[in-house]
Amino acid sequence: MDWRAVLVLLSIVGGVFTQNCRGEELKPRACENVCDENGQCKIRAALLLPKNTTFYASLPVVEPVLDLAIQSQAIRNAFPPWLSFEWTTYDVTDCDAAYAVISAIDAYNDCAHVFFGPACDFALASVARITKFLGNSGIPLITTGGFTFDFVQQKQTCQDEFYMLVRTSPLGFKDMAYFIINVMRQFEWNRAALLYESSAFAEYVGARGGHLLASTIHDYLIREGFHIIGRELQGNIPAIETLRHWVGFDYSSKSVFCPRGYWD
Repeated sequence: MDWRAVLVLLSIVGGVFTQNCRGEELKPRACENVCDENGQCKIRAALLLPKNTTFYASLPVVEPVLDLAIQSQAIRNAFPPWLSFEWTTYDVTDCDAAYAVISAIDAYNDCAHVFFGPACDFALASVARITKFLGNSGIPLITTGGFTFDFVQQKQTCQDEFYMLVRTSPLGFKDMAYFIINVMRQFEWNRAALLYESSAFAEYVGARGGHLLASTIHDYLIREGFHIIGRELQGNIPAIETLRHWVGFDYSSKSVFCPRGYWD
């Protein structure tokens, strides 16, 4: 964890402007306060990640990093001396969206002030949609995930789908799409064949991560006026055979792609 992320966290938790996204009167909940009646001040964080280490961000991998980060002098200096920090871990089993929501509710009931994770997009989307309704002013959610284009939209008000979500990830699928678009423009190409494995990126995004990436690239290419066909690779069929089937044997020529292969 970068010390700047901690400063972002502090600015969110200690911000003077908050909204009640339910439009209801505030309902006092003592444990939502950072400082208790005895003047003891502590930020309680919930780490919402899978125990399964096949995922890029998992509890066994991330928790030791947080331990080291808290011991860093730079991080300690970011906190005022009267404020302490602790976290509790919650297993988002196999990055499943349903388990993610249950973990978030458990963390809320345990009086967490902030969520770290989930990181995979399917689980993240489910949790990020409800955090603005938790407590009197929502619970901030900080994640290294959020690659699909919905997560990079505006998140300033209760009307925004993922209000309270903060992405620390520098890139998203939109950035990857426009990298491809810029390359195609550089070489004056206007057609592309997109072959993908549905399970690709699963360790980052969750199930069908390859499909999410491919559909995002497809959408942005279409928006920018390119022609594109897309097909999911099948495990028992070589990629070259899939390409030949949908594009033709002379797939390097300037011939028009087979119309039945277009994504509408």
